[in-house]
Amino acid sequence: MTIYILQMSDGRFLNKDLDWTATDNPRDLFRSEHRDIALNKLIELNAKDIDLRAKVVPCDHDAKGKLLLPNHQTAA
Repeated sequence: MTIYILQMSDGRFLNKDLDWTATDNPRDLFRSEHRDIALNKLIELNAKDIDLRAKVVPCDHDAKGKLLLPNHQTAA
C-alpha cells in the first residue's frame, strides 16, 4: 500500500504537528493512505502561505510498516 506525505522543495517534510522538519524519523511525519487527503492538506497549507513550494510524495513501506522516505531509500 502506498502512503502519501508532504515534502517541501528544500527536502523538509511535514510532521504531525504541521511543522516542516528535516527529521529522519518517519513515525513523526504527517501521512495519509489517501492521496486526496494529503492533497487537501497541501491546499490548506498553501492557502495560509502562498509562497509554499511543496508536493505530495508517494512512499512505500518495508515489511514492518516503516516508511521508506524518498531521500533515504536503500537499494535492495
